[in-house]
This record gives sequence, structure tokens and C-alpha cells, in this order.
Amino acid sequence: MPFRRMSRFVLPILALFSSIAIGEEQEVFTESVVIFNTICAKCHEAQCSGRLSFEDTLEASRNHIVRHHRGASGKGRLQEELFAILNHMKEKCAYFPMEIRIPPHRVWGAEILEQLSTHLEKNYFVPMGWLPVGNYRLKLAMEKDEKITVHVVSESFAMIVEDCHQTQGQYLEIPFSVDDAGNHYVRVYPRKPVRLTQLEVVLQGPDTDAQ
Repeated sequence: MPFRRMSRFVLPILALFSSIAIGEEQEVFTESVVIFNTICAKCHEAQCSGRLSFEDTLEASRNHIVRHHRGASGKGRLQEELFAILNHMKEKCAYFPMEIRIPPHRVWGAEILEQLSTHLEKNYFVPMGWLPVGNYRLKLAMEKDEKITVHVVSESFAMIVEDCHQTQGQYLEIPFSVDDAGNHYVRVYPRKPVRLTQLEVVLQGPDTDAQ
């Protein structure tokens, strides 16, 4: 086939594959992001900009993914999504963007929190949005009392809170301080699966209304 005729077929095909690749990254399921950021990110947050000790190809990475998250076994689509999220962290030194709106006054209800949890373990990864420098209180309401581990993490992967707590009366408050303004995130790990019914972030002091 002459090159000119062949290019009429090859170029549209290349364009199609390019658009598919872009679309897949934009359509990564929210649960896959939550799975990665509650299970995988803890190991990879300190390794980015090409320093991740991880093979670049999906096929070479499948065993690694399944070893650290057995729930991905036999789930090719989930493995592909986790691999895409890992590559994003490796290349951007950042969490994969989530199409989740920050609610007014930073109060998350049960419905949106359900979208930000893993279905079985009920681990949570909640983007808090941009927080200015200041003192805050993280307020958590649970469907029942349980021992939980809570992380507050900055966009540069600085761990601000990393503590284990026992809720009392299905409720817990944790004070924390932000020294560098930026996007921040909450991770919650219950010892046994339990639902968060509300999460609230409150800025303390006279600037409370400027959230």
C-alpha cells in the first residue's frame, strides 16, 4: 500500500488510541483513587519524580498491585486504574485529581462520604480543599463507636496528624494546625468497617467565617 494511502488509515487510528488514553485517565473511578490513596500511597508518597522503585509497564506491575491489594486480583480494569494513578503520583508528585466538590462550610454528609470510601474496609480519603495557615478542628461522626486511625496530610505529603483514637458517643474531635497553606486531605482507617456519617473541618479563631 502506498504511504499516502496508508497514512489515511493509520493517522485516524493513532488519534483514536490517543483520545482513549486521555479519556481513561480522566475517568478513573473515585473508588480506585480512594483505594490507592488509603492503601498504596502510604508507601509511595515519599517516592516521586521518577524515583519510584516500580516497573513502568502495566504487565510488569500487575503482581505488585495484587500483592498489596488482593481485592484487585482478577480485576483487570481496577489494576489499570491503580496503575494510572500510580503513574500520576510518580510523574506529578501529587494525588490524582478527584472530581469531588468541596461542600459549603466544609461539612461532608453521609452520602458524599460514601463515595469517598472503599466499599469493604470503609477506609476514607477526603480532599479538604485549600486550607490557609491557621488552627483547625476535625470533627468526625460515626454510625457506632470504633477505634480509628486518622491522618491529615498536605498536598506535599507532609503528615500533620497520624494518630489512633477511640470515638466516644459516636463522635471525635481532633485539633490540628496548618503551617503552610495548600490543599489538604483526611484519611480514616476504622479497626472494623464502620461508616462515617459526617465530617467537618472548622477553622478556629476570628477567621472562622473566612473558610
